[in-house]
Amino acid sequence: MNENKYNISEKLFALNEFSKKTRQYLHRIPELSGQEFKTSQYCHNLMRNFGYTIKTYEGYTGFIADLIIDPEKPLIALRADMDALAMSDMTNNEYTSIHPGRAHNCGHDVHMTAALTAANYLSQHQDEMDANVRFIFQMAEEDVYVPGADKMVELGCMEGVSEVYALHNNAMQETGRIALSAGIMSSWGTAWTLDVYGVSAHASTPQNGLDAIREVGRILDYMDYIVAKKTSPFCPAVLSCGVIKGGTVSNAVADHVHAKGTIRAVDKETHKILKNSFQEILARSKEGGFKTAITYAGYPPVENHPYAHQRILEAASKFLPDENINPNSSPITASEDFSYMINATKDRIGAMFMLGSGNKEKGISNYLHSNPYFVDDDCMLVGAQIFINLVTH
Repeated sequence: MNENKYNISEKLFALNEFSKKTRQYLHRIPELSGQEFKTSQYCHNLMRNFGYTIKTYEGYTGFIADLIIDPEKPLIALRADMDALAMSDMTNNEYTSIHPGRAHNCGHDVHMTAALTAANYLSQHQDEMDANVRFIFQMAEEDVYVPGADKMVELGCMEGVSEVYALHNNAMQETGRIALSAGIMSSWGTAWTLDVYGVSAHASTPQNGLDAIREVGRILDYMDYIVAKKTSPFCPAVLSCGVIKGGTVSNAVADHVHAKGTIRAVDKETHKILKNSFQEILARSKEGGFKTAITYAGYPPVENHPYAHQRILEAASKFLPDENINPNSSPITASEDFSYMINATKDRIGAMFMLGSGNKEKGISNYLHSNPYFVDDDCMLVGAQIFINLVTH
């Protein structure tokens, strides 16, 4: 951002180079869920240098950092997730990942940088603050099987918090624009892990075996039918399968397949239909002689509280034009464990917004988890400004 195109306050704009260098460094050291050791230490060191009081949790990489200006004032929490994905980084530039097979292809480096930049600013301008602030640096948002927001809530990260906010970047949305839903913001999300056991046989005599590969194909095909024909077209529902592993040789019927995927829905009843249907389909596998084992893990939806929704709109409207703020965007079918933090406040006061991180003029317009995944570095100050406005006058 060579020029202040988004009406950022001049005092915050002075941290522009800090913001860019911070994200670029974090982008180079992506780490998987629960393994954010370098990332956590880097953020921890910065927050301590800014003068925040740090609380860590033994055995976990997540931590909280508080700036208390007046114990009588409310405590507002701002969440930043730290983990990356098990993907190669194809950005191919000077700050490409130095960790093979690891990449910030969901843009959590953006989230941390927006928080760190806001924290830097607030530490220098405490006289502007109307509330105490807690920054939550959360581990393990990406992997539902690794303790993340739910564990941090259990460890006490929400103690004393009256409101909690988070952002999520979206490179399909232009920098300088934000979007948020009034109510349900993200879907009910359930990750599933399925093992199907059949009977091996020589490929020339398939009648002597039970083909686990074909059976998993049937299960997934029928789940697609459930989504298409048994859920309302007005209630988004998604089935995905991201992992299938089965068979050992080309000339034998596979006796075991391991598969992993997700089911998502933006309303509770549709989500229930999907989960129940999965069980019914697996019951038919048993009738056919197959053995199955399935496990589930998931997140409740992020539901933006009306008051918190309005607070974000007010924070954004202090510097963004009305046309750059979408207050009633459709819920996203992605899932977010930030929901645990909202639900842990006394009155469930919290909200998440989508931060534009794309720039078509720069050729940046890509979906989350795509590869390569680019972001417009100018977006960080926009996110930081909203965070700052939530706790200042």
